[in-house]
Amino acid sequence: MNIKDALKYILSISIIYYIINQYGINIFNILSIIDIRYIILIILISIIQHFLSAYRWMYISRITNLNISFKNSIQFYYISTFMNNILPGGIIGDIFRIYHTTENKIEILKIGKSVQAVIFERLSGQIMLLAFFIVSLTFYFLINNKYEAFFYLFFPSLLIFFIFKLFLNKKIKKMLHGKKIGHNIYAVFSGEVFWKHLILSFFVVCSYVLIYVISAVSLGLDIDYLAFMVFSPIILFSMTLPISIGGWGIRELTALLLSLLLGLSASSSISVSIIYGILNLICSLPGLYFFLQIKSK
Repeated sequence: MNIKDALKYILSISIIYYIINQYGINIFNILSIIDIRYIILIILISIIQHFLSAYRWMYISRITNLNISFKNSIQFYYISTFMNNILPGGIIGDIFRIYHTTENKIEILKIGKSVQAVIFERLSGQIMLLAFFIVSLTFYFLINNKYEAFFYLFFPSLLIFFIFKLFLNKKIKKMLHGKKIGHNIYAVFSGEVFWKHLILSFFVVCSYVLIYVISAVSLGLDIDYLAFMVFSPIILFSMTLPISIGGWGIRELTALLLSLLLGLSASSSISVSIIYGILNLICSLPGLYFFLQIKSK
Protein backbone atom coordinates (compact mmCIF):
# COMPACT_ATOMS: atom_id res chain seq x y z
CA MET A 1 0.00 0.00 0.00
CA ASN A 2 1.38 3.40 -1.00
CA ILE A 3 1.08 6.68 0.91
CA LYS A 4 -1.83 7.96 -1.21
CA ASP A 5 -3.91 4.84 -0.53
CA ALA A 6 -3.05 4.98 3.17
CA LEU A 7 -4.24 8.60 3.29
CA LYS A 8 -7.55 7.60 1.70
CA TYR A 9 -8.09 4.97 4.40
CA ILE A 10 -7.18 7.50 7.08
CA LEU A 11 -9.56 10.10 5.60
CA SER A 12 -12.52 7.68 5.43
CA ILE A 13 -11.93 6.28 8.93
CA SER A 14 -11.39 9.74 10.45
CA ILE A 15 -14.64 11.16 9.04
CA ILE A 16 -16.65 8.08 10.05
CA TYR A 17 -15.13 8.23 13.55
CA TYR A 18 -16.04 11.91 13.90
CA ILE A 19 -19.62 11.33 12.71
CA ILE A 20 -20.18 8.34 15.01
CA ASN A 21 -18.67 10.26 17.92
CA GLN A 22 -21.04 13.17 17.29
CA TYR A 23 -24.24 11.44 16.17
CA GLY A 24 -23.65 7.75 16.96
CA ILE A 25 -26.52 7.08 19.40
CA ASN A 26 -29.14 8.77 17.21
CA ILE A 27 -27.84 7.01 14.09
CA PHE A 28 -27.97 3.57 15.72
CA ASN A 29 -31.50 4.24 16.96
CA ILE A 30 -32.63 5.19 13.44
CA LEU A 31 -30.90 2.22 11.78
CA SER A 32 -32.52 -0.19 14.25
CA ILE A 33 -36.01 0.44 12.81
CA ILE A 34 -35.19 -0.36 9.19
CA ASP A 35 -38.00 -2.06 7.23
CA ILE A 36 -36.61 -5.23 5.59
CA ARG A 37 -39.28 -5.20 2.84
CA TYR A 38 -37.66 -2.14 1.32
CA ILE A 39 -34.25 -3.82 1.42
CA ILE A 40 -35.56 -6.59 -0.84
CA LEU A 41 -36.89 -3.95 -3.25
CA ILE A 42 -33.52 -2.19 -3.28
CA ILE A 43 -31.71 -5.44 -4.10
CA LEU A 44 -34.06 -6.06 -7.04
CA ILE A 45 -33.55 -2.51 -8.36
CA SER A 46 -29.79 -2.93 -7.97
CA ILE A 47 -29.83 -6.07 -10.14
CA ILE A 48 -31.61 -4.12 -12.90
CA GLN A 49 -29.12 -1.27 -12.39
CA HIS A 50 -26.11 -3.55 -12.88
CA PHE A 51 -27.62 -5.15 -15.99
CA LEU A 52 -28.35 -1.72 -17.53
CA SER A 53 -24.86 -0.44 -16.65
CA ALA A 54 -23.23 -3.55 -18.11
CA TYR A 55 -25.29 -3.22 -21.29
CA ARG A 56 -24.31 0.46 -21.59
CA TRP A 57 -20.64 -0.46 -21.30
CA MET A 58 -21.03 -3.25 -23.87
CA TYR A 59 -22.86 -0.90 -26.25
CA ILE A 60 -20.22 1.83 -26.00
CA SER A 61 -17.42 -0.78 -26.29
CA ARG A 62 -18.79 -2.00 -29.60
CA ILE A 63 -18.85 1.57 -30.95
CA THR A 64 -15.10 1.68 -30.20
CA ASN A 65 -14.69 -1.69 -32.00
CA LEU A 66 -14.18 -3.63 -28.78
CA ASN A 67 -16.30 -6.78 -28.73
CA ILE A 68 -17.50 -7.77 -25.23
CA SER A 69 -20.23 -10.33 -24.66
CA PHE A 70 -23.18 -9.37 -22.48
CA LYS A 71 -22.32 -12.21 -20.07
CA ASN A 72 -18.75 -10.94 -19.61
CA SER A 73 -19.91 -7.33 -19.32
CA ILE A 74 -22.23 -8.29 -16.43
CA GLN A 75 -19.55 -10.31 -14.64
CA PHE A 76 -16.83 -7.67 -15.05
CA TYR A 77 -19.21 -4.86 -14.07
CA TYR A 78 -20.15 -6.62 -10.84
CA ILE A 79 -16.48 -7.24 -10.08
CA SER A 80 -15.68 -3.59 -10.84
CA THR A 81 -18.45 -2.33 -8.54
CA PHE A 82 -17.33 -4.63 -5.71
CA MET A 83 -13.69 -3.53 -6.04
CA ASN A 84 -14.65 0.14 -6.13
CA ASN A 85 -16.61 -0.39 -2.91
CA ILE A 86 -13.76 -1.88 -0.90
CA LEU A 87 -10.56 -0.45 -2.41
CA PRO A 88 -9.17 3.11 -2.30
CA GLY A 89 -9.78 5.62 -5.06
CA GLY A 90 -12.97 4.25 -6.60
CA ILE A 91 -11.25 3.38 -9.88
CA ILE A 92 -9.51 0.03 -9.19
CA GLY A 93 -12.58 -1.78 -10.50
CA ASP A 94 -12.46 0.24 -13.71
CA ILE A 95 -8.79 -0.66 -14.13
CA PHE A 96 -9.81 -4.32 -13.72
CA ARG A 97 -12.37 -3.93 -16.52
CA ILE A 98 -9.78 -2.30 -18.76
CA TYR A 99 -7.11 -4.95 -18.08
CA HIS A 100 -9.40 -7.93 -18.70
CA THR A 101 -10.88 -6.59 -21.94
CA THR A 102 -7.65 -5.33 -23.51
CA GLU A 103 -6.59 -7.39 -26.51
CA ASN A 104 -3.05 -5.98 -26.40
CA LYS A 105 -1.76 -4.78 -23.00
CA ILE A 106 0.39 -2.11 -24.68
CA GLU A 107 -2.86 -0.44 -25.79
CA ILE A 108 -3.55 0.52 -22.16
CA LEU A 109 -0.63 2.97 -22.23
CA LYS A 110 -1.81 4.29 -25.59
CA ILE A 111 -5.36 4.85 -24.30
CA GLY A 112 -6.65 2.08 -26.53
CA LYS A 113 -10.17 0.76 -27.09
CA SER A 114 -10.66 -0.81 -23.66
CA VAL A 115 -9.53 2.36 -21.86
CA GLN A 116 -11.72 4.54 -24.05
CA ALA A 117 -14.79 2.31 -23.55
CA VAL A 118 -14.57 2.51 -19.75
CA ILE A 119 -13.86 6.27 -19.73
CA PHE A 120 -16.73 6.97 -22.16
CA GLU A 121 -19.11 4.75 -20.18
CA ARG A 122 -18.27 6.49 -16.90
CA LEU A 123 -18.50 9.90 -18.59
CA SER A 124 -21.95 9.07 -19.95
CA GLY A 125 -23.13 8.37 -16.41
CA GLN A 126 -21.62 11.58 -15.01
CA ILE A 127 -23.16 13.70 -17.78
CA MET A 128 -26.59 12.26 -17.01
CA LEU A 129 -26.11 12.62 -13.25
CA LEU A 130 -25.33 16.32 -13.74
CA ALA A 131 -28.25 16.74 -16.16
CA PHE A 132 -30.61 14.96 -13.76
CA PHE A 133 -29.56 17.26 -10.93
CA ILE A 134 -29.90 20.46 -12.97
CA VAL A 135 -33.31 19.54 -14.43
CA SER A 136 -34.76 18.25 -11.14
CA LEU A 137 -33.41 21.29 -9.26
CA THR A 138 -34.86 23.76 -11.75
CA PHE A 139 -38.29 22.15 -11.55
CA TYR A 140 -38.00 22.00 -7.77
CA PHE A 141 -37.55 25.77 -7.83
CA LEU A 142 -40.49 26.07 -10.23
CA ILE A 143 -42.79 24.00 -7.98
CA ASN A 144 -41.81 26.14 -5.01
CA ASN A 145 -42.55 29.35 -6.98
CA LYS A 146 -38.89 30.39 -7.13
CA TYR A 147 -39.14 31.51 -10.75
CA GLU A 148 -36.03 33.67 -10.72
CA ALA A 149 -33.84 30.76 -9.62
CA PHE A 150 -35.49 28.62 -12.31
CA PHE A 151 -34.57 31.02 -15.14
CA TYR A 152 -31.06 31.61 -13.79
CA LEU A 153 -30.32 27.87 -13.71
CA PHE A 154 -32.30 26.20 -16.49
CA PHE A 155 -31.60 28.43 -19.49
CA PRO A 156 -27.84 28.89 -18.87
CA SER A 157 -27.55 25.10 -18.47
CA LEU A 158 -29.42 24.58 -21.73
CA LEU A 159 -27.11 27.06 -23.47
CA ILE A 160 -24.00 25.33 -22.10
CA PHE A 161 -25.29 21.98 -23.37
CA PHE A 162 -25.77 23.24 -26.94
CA ILE A 163 -22.37 24.99 -26.87
CA PHE A 164 -20.81 21.70 -25.75
CA LYS A 165 -22.51 19.81 -28.57
CA LEU A 166 -21.40 22.42 -31.11
CA PHE A 167 -17.83 22.28 -29.75
CA LEU A 168 -17.86 18.49 -29.93
CA ASN A 169 -19.19 18.40 -33.47
CA LYS A 170 -16.85 21.03 -34.88
CA LYS A 171 -13.72 21.60 -32.78
CA ILE A 172 -12.93 18.14 -31.39
CA LYS A 173 -13.44 16.51 -34.77
CA LYS A 174 -11.01 19.02 -36.28
CA MET A 175 -8.47 18.80 -33.41
CA LEU A 176 -8.32 15.00 -33.44
CA HIS A 177 -8.72 14.49 -37.17
CA GLY A 178 -7.03 11.29 -38.29
CA LYS A 179 -6.59 9.95 -34.75
CA LYS A 180 -8.51 6.86 -33.64
CA ILE A 181 -9.45 8.32 -30.26
CA GLY A 182 -10.86 11.41 -31.98
CA HIS A 183 -12.99 9.24 -34.24
CA ASN A 184 -14.28 7.27 -31.23
CA ILE A 185 -15.08 10.40 -29.19
CA TYR A 186 -17.10 11.75 -32.08
CA ALA A 187 -18.79 8.39 -32.69
CA VAL A 188 -19.82 7.93 -29.04
CA PHE A 189 -20.83 11.50 -28.20
CA SER A 190 -22.74 12.54 -31.31
CA GLY A 191 -25.79 11.52 -33.27
CA GLU A 192 -28.07 8.60 -32.47
CA VAL A 193 -25.40 6.72 -30.48
CA PHE A 194 -25.08 9.60 -28.01
CA TRP A 195 -28.80 9.65 -27.27
CA LYS A 196 -29.01 5.86 -26.97
CA HIS A 197 -26.37 5.52 -24.26
CA LEU A 198 -27.63 8.71 -22.61
CA ILE A 199 -31.10 7.14 -22.31
CA LEU A 200 -29.50 4.08 -20.72
CA SER A 201 -27.63 6.39 -18.36
CA PHE A 202 -30.90 8.12 -17.49
CA PHE A 203 -32.40 4.85 -16.23
CA VAL A 204 -29.16 3.97 -14.42
CA VAL A 205 -29.10 7.36 -12.65
CA CYS A 206 -32.81 7.04 -11.82
CA SER A 207 -32.10 3.66 -10.21
CA TYR A 208 -29.30 5.18 -8.07
CA VAL A 209 -31.53 8.05 -6.94
CA LEU A 210 -34.47 5.68 -6.36
CA ILE A 211 -32.34 3.39 -4.19
CA TYR A 212 -31.15 6.37 -2.16
CA VAL A 213 -34.70 7.64 -1.62
CA ILE A 214 -36.01 4.14 -0.78
CA SER A 215 -33.17 3.84 1.76
CA ALA A 216 -34.68 6.89 3.47
CA VAL A 217 -38.20 5.44 3.22
CA SER A 218 -37.01 2.16 4.77
CA LEU A 219 -36.04 4.08 7.90
CA GLY A 220 -39.47 5.72 8.13
CA LEU A 221 -37.99 9.21 8.24
CA ASP A 222 -40.18 12.31 8.36
CA ILE A 223 -38.41 14.39 5.69
CA ASP A 224 -39.13 16.29 2.49
CA TYR A 225 -38.64 13.38 0.06
CA LEU A 226 -38.85 15.62 -3.01
CA ALA A 227 -35.98 17.78 -1.77
CA PHE A 228 -34.13 14.62 -0.77
CA MET A 229 -34.48 13.20 -4.29
CA VAL A 230 -33.42 16.48 -5.94
CA PHE A 231 -30.23 16.85 -3.88
CA SER A 232 -29.26 13.16 -3.69
CA PRO A 233 -27.17 13.40 -6.94
CA ILE A 234 -24.72 15.63 -5.03
CA ILE A 235 -24.20 12.85 -2.49
CA LEU A 236 -23.93 10.24 -5.25
CA PHE A 237 -21.37 12.38 -7.10
CA SER A 238 -19.27 12.78 -3.94
CA MET A 239 -18.85 8.99 -3.89
CA THR A 240 -17.06 9.10 -7.24
CA LEU A 241 -14.29 11.39 -5.98
CA PRO A 242 -11.07 9.31 -5.81
CA ILE A 243 -10.14 10.42 -2.29
CA SER A 244 -11.71 7.77 -0.06
CA ILE A 245 -12.58 4.08 0.29
CA GLY A 246 -15.76 3.29 -1.64
CA GLY A 247 -17.06 6.79 -0.94
CA TRP A 248 -17.15 6.13 2.82
CA GLY A 249 -16.69 9.24 4.91
CA ILE A 250 -17.00 11.65 1.98
CA ARG A 251 -20.57 10.49 1.32
CA GLU A 252 -21.52 10.88 4.98
CA LEU A 253 -19.83 14.29 5.23
CA THR A 254 -21.72 15.47 2.14
CA ALA A 255 -24.98 14.16 3.63
CA LEU A 256 -24.23 16.09 6.83
CA LEU A 257 -23.57 19.35 4.95
CA LEU A 258 -26.72 18.92 2.85
CA SER A 259 -28.80 18.27 5.97
CA LEU A 260 -27.70 21.67 7.27
CA LEU A 261 -28.55 23.28 3.92
CA LEU A 262 -32.00 21.67 3.68
CA GLY A 263 -32.86 21.92 7.34
CA LEU A 264 -32.99 18.14 7.78
CA SER A 265 -31.98 16.16 10.83
CA ALA A 266 -28.23 15.49 10.58
CA SER A 267 -28.64 12.05 12.16
CA SER A 268 -31.38 11.13 9.68
CA SER A 269 -29.42 12.28 6.65
CA ILE A 270 -26.26 10.47 7.76
CA SER A 271 -28.25 7.32 8.58
CA VAL A 272 -29.59 7.20 5.02
CA SER A 273 -26.06 7.61 3.69
CA ILE A 274 -24.77 4.78 5.87
CA ILE A 275 -27.57 2.35 4.99
CA TYR A 276 -27.08 3.22 1.31
CA GLY A 277 -23.37 2.45 1.60
CA ILE A 278 -24.02 -0.88 3.32
CA LEU A 279 -26.66 -1.90 0.78
CA ASN A 280 -24.43 -0.77 -2.09
CA LEU A 281 -21.74 -3.13 -0.82
CA ILE A 282 -24.17 -6.01 -0.28
CA CYS A 283 -25.63 -5.59 -3.79
CA SER A 284 -22.13 -5.76 -5.29
CA LEU A 285 -21.27 -9.10 -3.59
CA PRO A 286 -21.93 -11.12 -6.78
CA GLY A 287 -18.77 -9.39 -7.96
CA LEU A 288 -16.78 -11.27 -5.32
CA TYR A 289 -18.24 -14.56 -6.58
CA PHE A 290 -17.38 -13.75 -10.21
CA PHE A 291 -13.88 -12.63 -9.20
CA LEU A 292 -13.21 -15.91 -7.36
CA GLN A 293 -14.48 -17.80 -10.40
CA ILE A 294 -11.98 -16.02 -12.65
CA LYS A 295 -9.13 -16.55 -10.17
CA SER A 296 -9.87 -20.29 -9.96
CA LYS A 297 -9.52 -20.78 -13.73
